[in-house]
Amino acid sequence: MLNITVQSDYGIILITSLLDRKDFTPLSSLIEKTNLPKRYLARIAAELAKNKILESREGKVGGYRLTKQAEKITLFDYLKVFEGDLTITKCSKTDYDCPWEGVCEHKSFFKHQLTSVITSELKKYRLLQILRKKLN
Repeated sequence: MLNITVQSDYGIILITSLLDRKDFTPLSSLIEKTNLPKRYLARIAAELAKNKILESREGKVGGYRLTKQAEKITLFDYLKVFEGDLTITKCSKTDYDCPWEGVCEHKSFFKHQLTSVITSELKKYRLLQILRKKLN
């Protein structure tokens, strides 16, 4: 089963809170609106800013807002921010030493074909388009 981390999930909640807002929104307002933990949300926002999905500004009129580049971010690009390597199974990772290497017949399928299909599907969807559809 595929699962996304809490960071990815909270990041989506944060981004959804910023949809269609032009001005910078203070982190305190986002925390109040989402009821997410302050320190955790601050780290997630910083990571999204580092990856050019959010823009941050300090000061009295500071906070976070979506960048223009955020419109181009695919679901694949977004998930890579927090999930890193989007492999399907442990054995697909290059540093994994599989104890069943000699008897495994399906590694190639999972590593190449299935991962390729899932990756190409995730690249078809723009993150903000998905989130806007959910709101309507």
